[in-house]
Amino acid sequence: MEKLPLGLVIDLNKVVPYKTGSWRTLMPVNIMQIPPCTHACPAGNDIRGFLRVLAEKEDYEQAWHVLARNNPLPATCGRVCPHPCEAGCNRRDFDSSVAINCSERRVGDYGLEHNLEHKKLVSGRKEKIAVVGSGPAGLSCAFHLAKRGFKVKIFEANGEPGGWMRYGIPPYRLPNYILKQEIDNILRLGIDLECNVKVGVNIPLDQLTREYNAVFLGVGAQKGLGIDVPGKDAENVYTGVDFLKQVNSGKWMEIGKDVVVIGGGNTAMDCARVTKRLGANVSVVYRRTRMEMPAITAEIDEAMEERIMFRYHTNPVKLVTDEGRVVGILSVQMELKEPDASGRARPVPISGSEAFIPADTVIMATGQAVDYDGIDVQTVDNQWMYTNEHLMTSMEGVFAGGDAVAGLETVSLAIGQGTRAASAIEDYIEGHVESSLAQPPVVYSRDLNTYYYNKQKKFNKEAVSIHTRLKNFREIYPSFDLKDIIEESKRCFSCGLCFHCGNCYMYCPDSAVKISPSTGGYEFDLDFCKGCGLCAKECPCHYIQLTLEK
Repeated sequence: MEKLPLGLVIDLNKVVPYKTGSWRTLMPVNIMQIPPCTHACPAGNDIRGFLRVLAEKEDYEQAWHVLARNNPLPATCGRVCPHPCEAGCNRRDFDSSVAINCSERRVGDYGLEHNLEHKKLVSGRKEKIAVVGSGPAGLSCAFHLAKRGFKVKIFEANGEPGGWMRYGIPPYRLPNYILKQEIDNILRLGIDLECNVKVGVNIPLDQLTREYNAVFLGVGAQKGLGIDVPGKDAENVYTGVDFLKQVNSGKWMEIGKDVVVIGGGNTAMDCARVTKRLGANVSVVYRRTRMEMPAITAEIDEAMEERIMFRYHTNPVKLVTDEGRVVGILSVQMELKEPDASGRARPVPISGSEAFIPADTVIMATGQAVDYDGIDVQTVDNQWMYTNEHLMTSMEGVFAGGDAVAGLETVSLAIGQGTRAASAIEDYIEGHVESSLAQPPVVYSRDLNTYYYNKQKKFNKEAVSIHTRLKNFREIYPSFDLKDIIEESKRCFSCGLCFHCGNCYMYCPDSAVKISPSTGGYEFDLDFCKGCGLCAKECPCHYIQLTLEK
């Protein structure tokens, strides 16, 4: 018989030839794997970790510390993240995915309600780091560096910290007080913050590179882009970025009765829903169909619930003005042809399909860009900042992350990039190379033994009525009950990690599974093990596997 390599993991559904004397036997081993929820999370949250704490200990405080170890903004992400973790959840193949996003929000809120604080890992380092921008990437980078003992100072161009989370996301999605509390908690790690300072304008970037050991650029993409059509400079025409900034800064906007929002992304949805709350009749004009809209599906659904009109296959060709003010849009109908460079269907005008849409205000939510005023770094396609594999820009010791690097992405992705940048900056200062150790394997639903799990209905958040939510800018999803989230956490399969079900202990015919007196967990006594494989076969979460050992 051909000898197999040591440490080979055995599939119990396949017959493994055995020859006395050639191999000792099949041996069980514990192999912790990455659950697909964490694998899909751009921030790298320990989702299984905080859910198991809730399920097994019902301890919200410990769950918060597990979650906030990676992500300093759990209450924020629990509100605005499109939760790709739930798309990766193995439970979706059994009944429905775990409500991870709602659980994250409740744990994050608990931390704020009970004034829980982050803990430093190291203190008293002399090196200084400058962070430019206090959006999710900058806050995340500053958070992780401060925990590791570095002296960190954040420079923010606006009057308040938070970046696009503060000035772009409306309060019915993310209340200002929630964001402020989480930012204050981050700053309590000893981070300095200076607002109303635009690096590159009020202070030269090269001054920061001289005075600090490293610089992180988390400037975001907060420069609004419009479309080049006649009438674009009319008095009552805004970019989506400028409109949301003014509203979220508390400025009253005279928008009139009819508002047209051009675009199909998340900024367009926010603009449309804000103007609806300001009392306008709102139309979203988009040149493709809903299938091609880049906005988060839930945002589109909620906008439709709020009776916002969507005009698909419609493209503006001219903004009609009267005495310097826009009074409507001249549009043309489009038909979709073969995909363009973006991979989406290419819209082509239909001859003779022109139509007039009345408008008292037009908002062009058609794109965002990085403001490079005073910042001279190499770019990609004259748009996004170039960085190498360690997130360093073309300037020595200057790192970058977030929307300015990845394009218009999610808060959670920006947090993840800030985390990576913090590690890269530490390695840079210490003269090390960023670690590239192999990650544990991902465990998928096909690997699990779902016989031991019970089907259970998923927790679903419920919004306040349409009639109520359109009267104000209050949060549309009320707080979740603590007990409901505890029950939801128990739906977690604990993929790839023991959750003390006891199957291995009960099914072992040779008493080879022992309870550890020190940890209370299960361990193997290989002097008794005969390699029958029952422990691995009956392990629900695929934590126990078999190897051939010589």
